[in-house]
Amino acid sequence: MKLREMEIFRAIMLGGSVSEAARILNVSQPAVSTALRHMEDRLGMRLFRREKGRILPTPETLKLYAEVEGVFEKLDAVQRFAEDLRDTRSGVLSLASTPTLTYAFLAEAIARFRCERPAVRVLLEVTHTQRTVELAAAGQIDLGFIHAPSENPLLRVEKLATSAIICVLPQDHPLADRPFLGAKDICRFPLITNNRNTIAPRIDEAFRACGVERDFAIACNHTMTVFMLVEAGAGIALVDPWIREGQFPTLLRKPFRPTIEVCPRALSQRSTPLTRLAEEFLQTVRDKIGTDSISAASEPE
Repeated sequence: MKLREMEIFRAIMLGGSVSEAARILNVSQPAVSTALRHMEDRLGMRLFRREKGRILPTPETLKLYAEVEGVFEKLDAVQRFAEDLRDTRSGVLSLASTPTLTYAFLAEAIARFRCERPAVRVLLEVTHTQRTVELAAAGQIDLGFIHAPSENPLLRVEKLATSAIICVLPQDHPLADRPFLGAKDICRFPLITNNRNTIAPRIDEAFRACGVERDFAIACNHTMTVFMLVEAGAGIALVDPWIREGQFPTLLRKPFRPTIEVCPRALSQRSTPLTRLAEEFLQTVRDKIGTDSISAASEPE
């Protein structure tokens, strides 16, 4: 049966007569009668018995109607799903992010997004910067989030905010009263830093500009762990600023001079437009960063 034939058949079953089916479909009664005859001819069996001016379904017709009704239930489900996609109420959103940015704003952005769209499923891979870049460039995720520059020509890059590297130290540290700290100030103390990220060479340059070679006591590639090490008294640290102050209230944060800019960035495959769902989520991230009072900025592609 063709879809239009199923529509007519269903209308007859729902209306109980040819005339009522014609009213439901907003067509003429002869058009419904003709369509019914063609259906019966194509199927090779009678669908209705005529008794005293009424049409009654045969036992086979009742079984056929159950199948046809199932088709229309599925069509209704498809229609609702399409409307949900249009209104970004359902679907799957795939993301990748570095651990630090996940702590900083992504977790709350995801929670806020799903609160408004509970039918949306989120696939989040927390990983390192290079892996995030690779996934975004290959189109295996909708959006990636990193805080290192990327020159990959396959990527669309949006700078979400601008901040700077900070120095983190205990409240009772000898440098606690300084308004800001430079390389010559901190080189006398055990330094905790990340030697494997893209910011490390820029920190080295800042130290050399002050005539100091950067040394370290502990190298760690996980910002949250760096904060924990400082809190435990293992040294002072140069880190990105995305961990919230409330998570480590006993630690001081001091500006580092010269300023080393760090910017969280959103990545996506350049050749593929963002889905409506990804666009809506990216706006949620922008709003979250904005409410956290981080100065947003744009980066040319």
